[in-house]
Amino acid sequence: MKNPAFTLVELLTVIVLLGIIAAIVFPTVQKAIQNSQDKAYEEQKDTIIYAAQRWVTDNTEKVSTTSSTYKSIACLKKEGYLTSNKQILNPTTNEEMNGCVTITYDMSHKQFKYQYADTCPGTDICN
Repeated sequence: MKNPAFTLVELLTVIVLLGIIAAIVFPTVQKAIQNSQDKAYEEQKDTIIYAAQRWVTDNTEKVSTTSSTYKSIACLKKEGYLTSNKQILNPTTNEEMNGCVTITYDMSHKQFKYQYADTCPGTDICN
């Protein structure tokens, strides 16, 4: 009667096949994780920019139409435009975001433009 156990060659073949499958799947999974982190980071920035837009709507007289105005995350939290008891984390580094929004007035379109930066390039307006 033949022994029903696997031979060493059969086991090695299965291990090699699993290794090949893992080598194919791993980069795809890593790319999917990176894409989701990038998307989450963009959503965090959009939330911060939206808070700055709300601040500008409430404080139009404080915003310069001739030079850039800067509004930090800390000030947006302090003034109630962002949740103050919650850290805003960068999903790619898991560190707290401490940047600011640069607010400029576009004369040709007669509207404000908003851009998030990880560091504040100018003096922050904080009440």
